[in-house]
Amino acid sequence: MIEIVKHRKIGDLSYVSHKDTVDVLQRTLKRAKIDVNYSQGFVKHMVTYNTTPIPLGVQSICEYFIVDCNGVNAQEFLERFNNAVPDGLKANWSIEKKKNPNLAANVVASDYLIKCKNVVPSIIEEILDEDEYFIELLKKGEKIIKNVRPMLYSIYAEGKDLWIRSATGNDNLRIDSFVKHISNVYNIETTTNDIMRVNQLVKKGNKLISVEEYLNNEADSNN
Repeated sequence: MIEIVKHRKIGDLSYVSHKDTVDVLQRTLKRAKIDVNYSQGFVKHMVTYNTTPIPLGVQSICEYFIVDCNGVNAQEFLERFNNAVPDGLKANWSIEKKKNPNLAANVVASDYLIKCKNVVPSIIEEILDEDEYFIELLKKGEKIIKNVRPMLYSIYAEGKDLWIRSATGNDNLRIDSFVKHISNVYNIETTTNDIMRVNQLVKKGNKLISVEEYLNNEADSNN
């Protein structure tokens, strides 16, 4: 069976690379004595999956760790996982599925909350009125100018909070680069560590639904 937990990545652990985070999570399975299935072939490895990684320093309360394992139900998996994992990666939700839901491919958007030191000017919302919005990005060490407007779904200022919904996955808006850019343009006082991913979303028809809703109602039938 496939066991899935929704876990956080906060505090100091937000500065740990995606690869090293996966290593920590897989060592957690060993400490929790979970019977994990291994791949076939010359170099065997644990059959586990993750969603699209977040940039270093960005925090999250909605990361998903998918494990192909045996002999444990969702609630027991959650309890054993939390008893063995570092505090900054603890989980608060779990579900069991028959098949791998392939969240890395199916998640198309993320919601972010950015806590700022000063009030965010509401004029920032006018970005959505533009057909194009270009920012400077680093790609393989080289600076490029890219139109990120198609990857920006919503942006909303509420006091010192800034809410952003943007593309995730193949068409991915690098949230730390975008926030750095708008911070300079709109004089917003914030850092990468003030960014928190709070929701991941899957497209269903013409609407976006949360990963939890997708897993509760759709995932087995779609795979």
